[in-house]
This record gives sequence, C-alpha cells and structure tokens, in this order.
Amino acid sequence: MNLRTKFDTSRLVGMAAMVLVSSLLGLLPRASADTVTVNSSSAVTFLNSGFVVGDFPSPFTMANFTAAQTGTAASVLTSTPFYIGSLPDGPGAVWIGTNPSAGTSSGNTALYAISFNLASTVSSASLNLFYAVDNILGESNPGIYINGVALPSSTGLLCSLCTTSFTQENHYTDANIGSLLVSGTNWLYFDAVNQGGPAGLIFSANITTEATTATPEPPSVLLLGIGVLSLFAFTGRGRRFASSSSC
Repeated sequence: MNLRTKFDTSRLVGMAAMVLVSSLLGLLPRASADTVTVNSSSAVTFLNSGFVVGDFPSPFTMANFTAAQTGTAASVLTSTPFYIGSLPDGPGAVWIGTNPSAGTSSGNTALYAISFNLASTVSSASLNLFYAVDNILGESNPGIYINGVALPSSTGLLCSLCTTSFTQENHYTDANIGSLLVSGTNWLYFDAVNQGGPAGLIFSANITTEATTATPEPPSVLLLGIGVLSLFAFTGRGRRFASSSSC
C-alpha cells in the first residue's frame, strides 16, 4: 500500500511538471516564413531621366526616390520584337517602359519604383530577382535599391554589348536584406539604363521573409496557479497516505 501511494504521488508530480514545461514551451517565440512576389506591371511608377543614352548624372537622393514613387505610371509594352517574351520564373511579369512604344522605337533611362507591404518586422529576409533589361541595371549608379539603400554588386548588371540582357531571363540574389525592411510599406527601385534606341524592363522579385512572432511573458498568476495546484495535489496524496498508514 505504501509503495503504491508513493508511486501515485511521484506520477502526479511528474505529470504536473510535464504540464508546466509544455505550457512554457508553447509560450516561446516562433519563427514563420513568408514570400511576397512583386512583378513589373502598370503599378510601377518612374522618375524619367530624359536621356536616351546613359545613366542619371549623379547618385540618387531621397528626393529622387520620392519622385519615382509619385511619378508617372509605367507603360506596359505590347510590342517587344527584340526582347524575350516573358520570364520563365516570373510569368506574371510584363515588359514596361517610359512610353508605349519604348520597346520598338525609343525609350529613356528611368528610376522605376514599386511598393510591397509586410505585416510585421522581420528578423531576416532575402531577395530572389528574375529580370531582363534593355540595356543595363545601373551604370554609374547601382541598379537595385530597397527603401533607398543600394544593394551590393548591383552596378552594371549585364554589359551594354550583351544582347542576353534582354533576350533571356537573368538572375540576381541577395540573402541579407532583412535590415532594410520595415513593417508596413516598402519600396523596390530599379535604375534601368538605356544606351540608345528601344528601352524596357521586366522583373519578378521574390522577397522571402522570416518573422519572429513575439509572445508575451506568461502571467505570474498562471505560473503561481500551476504551482499551487501541483502542491495541493501532492499534499492531498500525502494526507491520504498518512491516513492509510494510521489505519
């Protein structure tokens, strides 16, 4: 009888400990991954350089980025006889330019802007970009920016003499953009440089984020309640054990 009572008491204590540990583990912060896809479309706006040949003459300022955000809507190019028809890894993207005939006659260098929203602050994030451009992303300036910050190794993406810049899908990636992103509205920019004749840009950008969901600390009353419950159960068992022994 004594051995059984001791066994029941130990089992009760063990179960109470398991409940407490499970509750605490359930309150730990959890990480969740999500991907936002941003495609070139008529939702893109731009700051027009006015140049058919060459990059903007000086580095971009915040005023330039704001002007791109509030600028003219990009034209969707319906005729692009010299360009790849679509992006294999971004079928929703379309060719855009500074005017409706930019893909066949003449277009300008432009700073393109498009926004995307994030529901919460992220702990880490990466950019996986598929694109084609006539002629080059960035020349004297970097070619890709997030919230006004230039991304590394984005100057001179594809040389001016390489027809592959607009006849095939190209790829750029940056695995460390988390620190550039904010909760709410974010902006992605492209400096699409023309070097004469037609000009256009097509892109599909996948922004993969990992957010840590903060869980509030467990209320002390909850922890105290679990402790009191465990102690009460243990004491009750002890009393029954003492009563059985006296009999």
